Order: sequence, then structure tokens, then C-alpha cells
Amino acid sequence: MTENRFKTATEAENWINGERWKGEKRGLENIRALLRKLGSPQKHMGKVLHVAGTNGKGSVSAFLAGGLSACGHSVGLFTSPYLRRFNERIMLNGQPISDEDLIRYSNRLYGACVKLTGKGVYPTTFELLTALACLYYADNSTDYAVMEVGLGGRLDATNALNTSLSLIAAIGLDHMSVLGNTVEEIAFEKAGIMRKGVPCVAMPQAPNILGVFSARAGRVGAPLYVCDEPCLIDQTAHGCAFSLSLPVSGSRTVRINMAGAYQAYNAALALSGLDLLGIDIDKAIDGMSATRWAGRLDLRGNVLIDCAHNPQGMTALKEYVEQFFSGKRRVGLIGMMKDKQVDACASIFESIVDEAVATNVPWPRAMPAAELSKRFKKPCRACGDVQAALTEARTLAGEDGLVICAGSVYLAGDVVNIIERD
Repeated sequence: MTENRFKTATEAENWINGERWKGEKRGLENIRALLRKLGSPQKHMGKVLHVAGTNGKGSVSAFLAGGLSACGHSVGLFTSPYLRRFNERIMLNGQPISDEDLIRYSNRLYGACVKLTGKGVYPTTFELLTALACLYYADNSTDYAVMEVGLGGRLDATNALNTSLSLIAAIGLDHMSVLGNTVEEIAFEKAGIMRKGVPCVAMPQAPNILGVFSARAGRVGAPLYVCDEPCLIDQTAHGCAFSLSLPVSGSRTVRINMAGAYQAYNAALALSGLDLLGIDIDKAIDGMSATRWAGRLDLRGNVLIDCAHNPQGMTALKEYVEQFFSGKRRVGLIGMMKDKQVDACASIFESIVDEAVATNVPWPRAMPAAELSKRFKKPCRACGDVQAALTEARTLAGEDGLVICAGSVYLAGDVVNIIERD
């Protein structure tokens, strides 16, 4: 019987990931059919806050969840990809879904998928995850569900949900083979999450990008707000303070404990969205101050771990390193997916390191370490195993030097796991 198809969390995870190669992406048809077969759980998961963007959408989502939790709400947080373990993709009140619940809900999903297969519907991995999150949050009666877009926005599975607020973070060039080769084309896909009558808050962007947002908002009848640009008051290697004017509550000063000046923009976007929803803004600010998001300018001993994997992210990493670690010897540890802008990222990354170690990220789309190392002009040795590569980078950096890990969320997660085990 299908309700006992999976006995372990690993079996459930392998099935969900396996559908990546079997499923058929057909706009929003699959996810809508799957949700209907499951009894439309998306109607019972509280208010949905929908977050899109090229860079920063995970941090924005974390800030939203932190602010809402501080106000006493039950909050679901759906993000991708995971950093350390699969269960992190579906969080409830700050905790990943348990293995037991992952098994139980995967069995329910499997039963629905078996029935849909007979009708020619084959959901993809991300569609399965989205539906699983909806089931989990509905059964746990969340007040709010913060749902991060997986890819793009317009045709992403999360866009099948009824939303109460849309938020769009920074736009840049990434996933061009799917979303388009210009920032305007990519902005169009992200703006596809706008809905009639549903407020949308966008981060300050270049005029050409805001023009795309404005045109979409006008077509669908979505109230569009561009959040105030945060004014930086001070910054350390571990966080910053800034002031901004909120759309309802007016001027506020905020301190966050996530590194990088760009996090002020992510926090400002999240805070502006919560202000429009009528959330207790001072409690929300307290919650955001306590928010952490591992793997984002995450300094652990002499290892700086970051998820930068496109030129925009690498540039932000460079600015941070040059501001706070200019006097140190710096050794890079890099692993990347071969469908990313590898040459552009390598060029930026090698400008902030003295030498580098390239490694194999254990993921099907990863670029082999030997090939990646050839993209560097500075010395860059290839080391296939991540743990061995980290050891090599630490040795090269020495006790007083800094290892900078970047290039992939998957690499960042592996390094975090290795350090936490040591």
C-alpha cells in the first residue's frame, strides 16, 4: 500500500530528488493538479508571503520568519536549496521538519502521485516539495507561511498559491538559460508573482528593472511599493545598524546580526513588507535582530563561508572581504555548478585571494575541480574531496590567514558540516 511506501527519511528524500529527472515541468498545471488531489492544503496554511529575487531572497525569507515569530505567530519557512540537511527546506517555527513527518507526508504525496500518473501528470522534485510544505503547514495551522521561489517566479510552483504579500529582492543575471539573457527578461519572470489586489514590495533597483515591475503591477492591478533605501549608520564584520522610513510606521533604526551591508537591504525589504501587513513593527525588529542565516558571510574561526555563486554575490563578497580582512593572507576554496557564470565568478573571486583550491561539489551539475582550477590565473590547485580541499586551504592560509569558501550553496553546506563535526 502506498501509505507505507517509505520507511526511512532517506528513502523519502531519494524519491523526491529522483523525480528531478522523471518529472515534467508544464507551467503550473502539475502543482495545481497535485494540490487538488491532496485536498487543496494551500487554502489552510495561513497567510502566504511570497519571496522572489536573484540574490538575497533566502535572507529576506529568514528575516520575515524571524520578525513574525517574535510577534508570537506560528510560521512556516520554505526555502531552497538546503544548506546542511534536506529537512531544512521545510521549517516550522525555526525547526526543520522531522524525519518522521517527512516520511509520513512523503507517503501521502506518493499516493497522490500514483493516481496522477494514470492521468499523465508527473510532478517534478520542486513541485513535490512545494506540495509537501503546503500539507505540513496546513496540518500545523500556521498563521503565516513564508514561501521562497525556487526559480524565476511566473512559472514557479510556489506561484500556484494564494498570496497575501509579494516581495522581490535584488535582481541580477543568473539561470539565464531558463529565465532570459537580460536583467529585464529576468525581472519580468520575477515580477510574475504579482497578483491583483495583493501588495508587492520591491527592493530599490535600477530604473530599467523598476520599469518592468511597474508595468507588471499596472497590468495585473497589484499595489507596488519600492521600499526605502536603508541609511547605514555603522557596520562591523558581524552585522550593521541602519535607519529607514517604513510605509506605515515611519522612521525606525534597526540593528541586525547578519554580516554584509547588503543585508541591510534584505532586512529593509522584509520589514517594509511586515509593516504593510500591520505587524507589530518594534517586536518584528527585535526578531530580525536575532535572525541568523548560516552560510552567508558566516565566519567560523579562520574560515569565511559564503553562498555566493553568481557575479552579483561574488562582488558583495569581495566588498566585505576588502573592508574587513584587507591585511590577511587569503586562500580561496571554491566549487561551482557548471551552468553558472564560472569565468566571471572566478575572475572576481581570484581578485580577493592570494591563491585558491578548487574542489568537486558532490552534485550532478558540478564542474570538475580540475576544470575549474584552469579558470584561474593565480595559483589554483585541484582537490577532489571537499574535506581534503578544506584541509589544504587551511594549511595554505596558515594560522593567521583566512580561508574564503564560495561558489555554491552545496559547498557552503558541506564546509559548515565539516567544521561542526570537527
